[in-house]
Amino acid sequence: MRPIRELRRGKRLAIIPARPGMTIIEVMLAALILVIAIIGTSSSYVLARRLVVKQQHSRAAVQFASQKLEQLKAAGYDNVAVGQNEETLSVERQSYLRRTQVILTAQPTTEVPKPCKKVTVTVVWSYIAGQNESCLVTYIGP
Repeated sequence: MRPIRELRRGKRLAIIPARPGMTIIEVMLAALILVIAIIGTSSSYVLARRLVVKQQHSRAAVQFASQKLEQLKAAGYDNVAVGQNEETLSVERQSYLRRTQVILTAQPTTEVPKPCKKVTVTVVWSYIAGQNESCLVTYIGP
């Protein structure tokens, strides 16, 4: 049986059923839904943050490779030595390995083959899921 409150309005007596509050099961269910929503949001935040950091490392690697290519282009055909070179670069607790390879070849974009040097710069770095790399290639002619 539900409790009944009596309310007196002037001379009349009104009977109003009592409003029950929330039960403990309703409160627990609401808390569970809230916790599930928070966990879902926080896990997507963590994933998004990892992707942003990985993209920052990728952008830095491309910049390191581009800098090396520009340096070799500025040196000129005769001053670029054929061979391989490796160097380690560090930025904010992240290490990058930059490999430079220069080989003699014929320029692929012309009908008459002209000698040129093919320069490949690969930058390798480690991140949560393993090794990643970025590679840039250019040709330097005489």
